[in-house]
Amino acid sequence: MIGKGNPYFLSSASHGAGRLRSRFSLNRKGADKSEESLGLIGVDCITLREERRIEEAPAAYKPIQPVIEAQVAAEMVSVVAHLKPVLTFKA
Repeated sequence: MIGKGNPYFLSSASHGAGRLRSRFSLNRKGADKSEESLGLIGVDCITLREERRIEEAPAAYKPIQPVIEAQVAAEMVSVVAHLKPVLTFKA
């Protein structure tokens, strides 16, 4: 996306959708840590600590599309490209 510099929004835009699940809930005993449930199918994830891979998995976050649509409708941003992650690194 590219920002439109709208002064009504302090020339800013959201940088994400926020968490859906807490780090604790993802790491607790009995939590489903399968690649599928974490949303890691088709995404290579390199990490120094296994708990970071779990805590920051795609399933931990809310869907971004409604946030993007709201910002486009409010004329905060314009969509210029659609990206799909293929690799993530978690320190």
